[in-house]
Amino acid sequence: MAAKTKVITEQTCGHRKEFIKMFEKTAYTGNKHQIWSDFVYLCASALSQPLDYRQEREDEYLRIINSYGKETQDTFLKMFGELILAFAEEGFADILGEIYGTLGLTNAKTGQFFTPYHICKLMAALNGDNGSLTAEIGRKGYISVNDRCCGTGAMLIAFADHCKQCGIDYEQSVLFVAQDIDPVVALTCYLQMTLFNMPGYVIIGNSLSNEKPDEKNFWFTNAYFCREFHLKTQNAIDDANEITETEPDFDVMLRESDTGQFVFDFAS
Repeated sequence: MAAKTKVITEQTCGHRKEFIKMFEKTAYTGNKHQIWSDFVYLCASALSQPLDYRQEREDEYLRIINSYGKETQDTFLKMFGELILAFAEEGFADILGEIYGTLGLTNAKTGQFFTPYHICKLMAALNGDNGSLTAEIGRKGYISVNDRCCGTGAMLIAFADHCKQCGIDYEQSVLFVAQDIDPVVALTCYLQMTLFNMPGYVIIGNSLSNEKPDEKNFWFTNAYFCREFHLKTQNAIDDANEITETEPDFDVMLRESDTGQFVFDFAS
């Protein structure tokens, strides 16, 4: 077993390294953040369109892909192939989040810090064991888990990992809901949720404000439709609007920082 694990690890590292190598070659004369944003949008749009077609996404996809030459377009396809292989061989991990950090794309100035995956696994385990999770499924038919500041989705991936270790089929019995104000990391989360076949959706928007999410900012994973969560649950957009109907009630005041982030003001 140890030898097999070592082989898989070596292969997986190779897929990540190849992905990073191709990305950096593509970004050599361009903006890394823009290229990552474009790559993620292209992948997310291509995956979402078959079951949740939106004309505006098709238009944006064509605008982005046509802004690159044939060589870069081919490289994007190869990068996606390496990504698929990494997901298949690594299993549960914050693969894109870790690559995002390796490439130096996180923005600490706006408070963007990603929780390490091993911490996410601990937090997921604290949310319930096999008995409590199974009881919730028996009562409601499914479990719902929501990360309102999802980043690249490590918390939700860790919860899917925890469910599998508990013998729970997360593809059938868990609804994953994510939200983030940063469109790039939100779509990165969507891409990971889709590739891990996690039923649910990602909302691009500010979860701390009283702003109602726009329909175009909902990204539903394919498993959300294939596992019939769209029939098991109420309309996701109506649910989100209901959540934001009233001003959030906090024990401490919120203020907006110089970088546009909402932070707790304990001095008030």
